[in-house]
Amino acid sequence: MKKTASDLRVLQWVSAAAFLLACSYIPAQGYMPLLIITALFNFFFPMLMPALDATAGSLTQHSQLRYAKARSFGSIGFICMVLIISMLSGAFGDQLFLGGMIVILAIFTALTWTKAPDSVRLAPAATAERPSFKKLFQVRHFPLILLLAILLQGAHAAYYNYGYLYLQELGVSKYYIGMIINVSVLFEIMLFTYADRLFKKWTPGMMFALAAAGSTARWCIIYFFPNVELFIVSQLFHSLSFALAHYAFMRFITANVPTNYLPSAQGLYATFAQSFATALMTFFATYLYTMSMQAAFLGMIVFTIPAFFIAFYIGRKQLSSTEKHA
Repeated sequence: MKKTASDLRVLQWVSAAAFLLACSYIPAQGYMPLLIITALFNFFFPMLMPALDATAGSLTQHSQLRYAKARSFGSIGFICMVLIISMLSGAFGDQLFLGGMIVILAIFTALTWTKAPDSVRLAPAATAERPSFKKLFQVRHFPLILLLAILLQGAHAAYYNYGYLYLQELGVSKYYIGMIINVSVLFEIMLFTYADRLFKKWTPGMMFALAAAGSTARWCIIYFFPNVELFIVSQLFHSLSFALAHYAFMRFITANVPTNYLPSAQGLYATFAQSFATALMTFFATYLYTMSMQAAFLGMIVFTIPAFFIAFYIGRKQLSSTEKHA
């Protein structure tokens, strides 16, 4: 879509389609209508995150947007909505979820029609080079950076699928599980808030190496110390395993990938690192889960340890390249 339309136009179309499809659930009756609506909704709605991130990358390049600080507001929004929806659904029941989705998408769609910077309003020029995946993979280190993102984001499979169940096994009340899960997002917000300052002189490779080390430590803590207190401590490492890995990828593509290639880069990241890798690694985590719930978490280091060595190698290369240019 972004080959012919502006960043803003894509957000307007996609959010409007998701909003209309969410509304269509209200009159829908029967299995097939619900199946078709759900398939279409899950085609459009997941586009919003990579479309927003690609737009943010463009704003970072042309309008001096501080991506990490802007992204922290997304994490704050996540915590606020979890608390609000949890309280309202407890009071009014699960039927609230559809209404909440419709209201949020209506607000989002309306916001896409407000004032926006010129850099996101301009459609690609007819003479501009059309992006291709082949040329994108020719960007120095991009294939390895994408591989690192796949390994580290996919390594959250055990946590996303079994974190809630694991806390139940430890005897934690359902009322407190949501709070414990949200601890990770609090640390995520802290990292995004100060990332520009803390990692100003770090290369993306070295940031990925730290993220891999933090991810490895996180899963080892859960395996070797099966208690609530240490699980809460392990949540601190979400700021590295997820947030720093995400920030490192965004820092790399905004610095090294041409603007017209950003949507393709972001699309690959959303498809393979944030979706497919997690789905694939869930099979591995589930196999280990049948042996031991803790083993499902420890098994994730099969992906994080190789990621550390790959990232360290890239980081050294990027560092030496920076020193040469200096």
